Amino acid sequence: MNRDGPPTDDPRAERPSPARVRRTGAYWVVGLAAVMTALLVAFISTALMRELARERQLEALQEQSHYEQTQIMRVFSLIQDAEIGQRGYLLSRDPAYLEAYHLALRQLDPQLGRLTVLLARDATQTRDLAQLRDTLDRKKANLAWGIRNVGAPNPIPPGGKAAMDDIRRLVDQMIAYEAQSFAASRDSEVARSRDGDRFIRALMLVFSAVLLASAFVIWRSIQMRNRLVETSTAEARRHNALFDGSQDALMVLTQSGLIDRVNPAAETMFGWTAAQMTGRDIGVLIDPDGPGDPAVLERFRDRRGQLDARLAGQITGKRRDGTTFPADISASPVALVDGQCIMAAVRDVSERRRVEEMKTQFVSTVSHELRTPLTSIAGSLGLLAGGAAGVLPEKAARLIGIAQANSQRLVRLINDILDIEKIESGQILLEMEPLDLRDVAAQSIESVRGMADGLGARLTLLDGIPAPVRGDSDRLIQVVVNLLSNAVKFSPENGEVTVVVEPANRIARLSVRDRGPGVPEEFRARIFSKFAQADGSDTRARGGTGLGLAIAREIAERHGGRLWFESDVGDGATFHLDLPLETEHDGQTADGPRLLIVEDDHDAAEVLRTMLDEDGFRADVAATARQGLSAARTGDYAAVLVDLQLPDADGIGLIRALRAQPATRDLPVVVVSGDVARGRARGYSLEVLDWLEKPFEQERLRSAVAAILARLDQRRPRLLLVEDDLDIQRLTASALSDTAEIIPVGSLAAARAELKQRRPDLVILDLGLPDGSGIELLADLHGADGSPVPVVIYSARDTDIALYDGVEAVLVKSKTSLATLARTVRRLTRKERTSA
Repeated sequence: MNRDGPPTDDPRAERPSPARVRRTGAYWVVGLAAVMTALLVAFISTALMRELARERQLEALQEQSHYEQTQIMRVFSLIQDAEIGQRGYLLSRDPAYLEAYHLALRQLDPQLGRLTVLLARDATQTRDLAQLRDTLDRKKANLAWGIRNVGAPNPIPPGGKAAMDDIRRLVDQMIAYEAQSFAASRDSEVARSRDGDRFIRALMLVFSAVLLASAFVIWRSIQMRNRLVETSTAEARRHNALFDGSQDALMVLTQSGLIDRVNPAAETMFGWTAAQMTGRDIGVLIDPDGPGDPAVLERFRDRRGQLDARLAGQITGKRRDGTTFPADISASPVALVDGQCIMAAVRDVSERRRVEEMKTQFVSTVSHELRTPLTSIAGSLGLLAGGAAGVLPEKAARLIGIAQANSQRLVRLINDILDIEKIESGQILLEMEPLDLRDVAAQSIESVRGMADGLGARLTLLDGIPAPVRGDSDRLIQVVVNLLSNAVKFSPENGEVTVVVEPANRIARLSVRDRGPGVPEEFRARIFSKFAQADGSDTRARGGTGLGLAIAREIAERHGGRLWFESDVGDGATFHLDLPLETEHDGQTADGPRLLIVEDDHDAAEVLRTMLDEDGFRADVAATARQGLSAARTGDYAAVLVDLQLPDADGIGLIRALRAQPATRDLPVVVVSGDVARGRARGYSLEVLDWLEKPFEQERLRSAVAAILARLDQRRPRLLLVEDDLDIQRLTASALSDTAEIIPVGSLAAARAELKQRRPDLVILDLGLPDGSGIELLADLHGADGSPVPVVIYSARDTDIALYDGVEAVLVKSKTSLATLARTVRRLTRKERTSA
């Protein structure tokens, strides 16, 4: 189980649902509508405030204009009052009229001063006011002259009327100008007010549209929410119905492995009620001592690590009453709204196991009961056909031949069915041995020659060089015979079937080519399936069960190879059998394993070397302990023969030094000395394979070397597993525990550290590692003599085996079973052990 929370790289946790996307879009639209509404209200309020300010400004302008016109008229009224007072005085000689005259003149100058200030902003009015002031001065002089000459015969001077008319004209002109200025300002403000009204109306229309759109979006959002609620409710009902109606036991687990929910099938299967199981650890439902997949048991028992991918396997279930049953379990992480959980499904396979056992017994019984009489029938028919009962009449001989052919056909059918059963149950056994694929081809051709002659086909094996492989001779002949019989059956009359065997690029390839109609396009995808046959009547007339190619492919794959074909419709077909090419390694040549002799006496060393050479072993000589230790560390030796008397150190010290070095700690040692007894006493605690006292017979040396080779055969090979996934580490180690000593590491750094300690016999290498690519490690995978350590690339990525030296096989995790991986490892470790 996972104690660390939901995985952050789960795509289901990152990808939002369509409903959530729609809800988020609706929220954005509503929010945008709210912002636009607020902005529109602000714009409308600003526009209304500006219109109100404009109205107030227009009123102020109107008041100002009226005031200025009044002040202009006040000037005319004052000069008119002065004229009236002057004329009243002239006519009546009453000084009272002069008071009105003087009062008007005293008010006239301040009034002109006020007008000067009021009209200072307008150049036209300022100019007219200056003319008015000059005219008023002329009028005032005229009025004063009349008062001074009041007793004269004609006291009214000339020009007074003209001046008064000029004053009236200028006043009317100034008032008219002021009225025009106000009218222009008013018209401008009215136009601006009209534009403002239109702008406000437009804003109101937009505001109304936004409100309508917002209302529509909100309505749609509510409708969508209601539909989502209805859909979610219906989906939940369906899920609950599926959950409760499942025949398998379904459980929802927390990250800590506690049961959160179970379905009725789980209650029935385990004998607990849902309430009793809720909150309990799932371990109460699993028998830890029963059979099952180790990785699955460890995951559910110890709950170590994080379950971030689907886990499936077999366990032993335990009921409440203590009884157990075999079960298949599957668990997957599921991302929910409120966090991560684990969905587990358990299926009771007791009935399936019982049926499988019945099937096995049935097949065994039927095969025995059918094979026994068929053997008798086929044997008797063969004797009759061979003349054991005398010469048969032609008609009887023909009938006997038909019966014999069909009895052999029944035998082949039974053998095919049994082979398929063995393959599916993993019970097929291969007796691997070195052989030449050309010999397999030749024997297969001889087995099919009678059938070919009967159908009028020619079989030809083209010349070529040997193609050494390791395999089960009988099974490989079975594969090739199947390919040849198919080629013969589909060849035209007098057609030729060609067989080519050639080694190429670490592959030994056997190809069978015919000149028949080829493989139909629609049949190619299922040609290697069980009981697969082309549907044409002509094809059906040729016979066969459709099992041969399925069996042949399985046998090829169990040999670490593959079976494939090429075909052009109407131009025949070519089937290829590819097997790993058996090549010689430096560690195992025709000269045998390498041994190291540490002997300072040249003659004695040469005698030892000659003895070993006669028995097919190569030997190197070191004359000192230092040379021997250096050679043992850097060379790839099967064993060391040590003399106890050396010039720079004694042999016991050298053996201790060998045992202290990780690279030589397990190297077999044979002591060759003239004083074995004393050597035994000093080195009794050291692991010495044998003690040879000089002089000794060659047969004694042979027995010691034979013991070395026997020990090499018994030693479990070391396998360095470079894999960062702990589950795959455990599964692989479990699958290979009987084959090799597994040394698991999870990174390039850890692998390099292990390689510094000791050299493995084989490396299983993942390409995707946390600190780099596994390809980077290939440069470090070689022995002291430069020979590459065999490597199996076991990765999720496919790659080309021919691109890298030392790579013996490339297996893709998703396409390769652990059984296939184990077979590949066993094949390579046997080869490596032979070369050691």
